[in-house]
Amino acid sequence: MTVVSPSPGLCAGCVSGRRIDSAKGSTFWRCAEHDRDPSWPKYPRLPVLRCSRFVAGEVPAGPAQG
Repeated sequence: MTVVSPSPGLCAGCVSGRRIDSAKGSTFWRCAEHDRDPSWPKYPRLPVLRCSRFVAGEVPAGPAQG
């Protein structure tokens, strides 16, 4: 059975977003802003559609098409 993870929303394109893949096959998104401010959520509820601390970063490249 294949489990489809929800889109992380803004976290995928944020410089603070960190994708965490567990040994059991689960994927989590961790926010590095939590390291600077412990009151900020470490693992935000997904998908993140609005975030006051979003800073655009490089979006990881997907598979080549063509």
